Amino acid sequence: MKIGIIGSAERAIAWEKHLRTHQSVSEVTIAAKLNAIGSVDACFLLDDTKNRLRRLLEIVKKGIHAFLIGPLPTRNTQLVEKVYHAAEEANIQLQFSHWPTLAPASKWMAKKIIKPSFVQVVREITHAQSMESDFSFDYFWINELAFSLRWINGAVHHIELKSVELNSRKPHVLHLFVRFDSGATANIYVNTASLATNHHRLAADQHYLADCDVTEQSVRLGEENESGHLFFNRQSFDASKSAELAAMEFIKSIQLKRPTIYNGYHLMELNKTLDKIDRRLG
Repeated sequence: MKIGIIGSAERAIAWEKHLRTHQSVSEVTIAAKLNAIGSVDACFLLDDTKNRLRRLLEIVKKGIHAFLIGPLPTRNTQLVEKVYHAAEEANIQLQFSHWPTLAPASKWMAKKIIKPSFVQVVREITHAQSMESDFSFDYFWINELAFSLRWINGAVHHIELKSVELNSRKPHVLHLFVRFDSGATANIYVNTASLATNHHRLAADQHYLADCDVTEQSVRLGEENESGHLFFNRQSFDASKSAELAAMEFIKSIQLKRPTIYNGYHLMELNKTLDKIDRRLG
């Protein structure tokens, strides 16, 4: 399989190292633009710009499987749908770098809890960290919403949202509650003015209770014994392997002709849900 990597040389070389270890990869080409990449079977697009979705569409139109590595494209549902349908018609695999879903701890939890009925996320960031961050406030809660929608994988029935804004009208705290048609719920709390840093995800179904310390990439998986007492199995994961594993997941999806772990459908559903939230806020 011939792979193309489009992006800055420094980032592209790092991704090339992940691909070189894969036996099915025969050649890796690095270029700054699509028209310089030559004939390839799949393409890694390293793009953080506002035009990343349009560049992705160009790749799809050429019949090339694509992995977009950059923030999830949001607030452009029409273009997201265009990319999704173009990929479906061309039988092209799309993958997006949604790291909360691709993280090893998340993947392990998803194998244990296939379809959670309850998800709760707490993301607390100190004011100093939020001021130094390259990401906007929206990035934090939208990332967690994408995680919850992907895992629960159901139709959204009801949304409640409350944010704390002071004189500047800039949000500092947000609480988002989502109920699905199945009865499952997702509860997301983000605070960028916190005294201390905390990032936890909790999920449950009728068999398991999973508590993930996202920063440490450690999970406590709880289940009841025959006496009804709750006991925990603890697992720790190496977050530094996320990129390498994501690259392998993408290549496997192409080989096995199966949907990728975070694909165009998931992105489309996220954008539709964001549209519902925007209408409520408007």
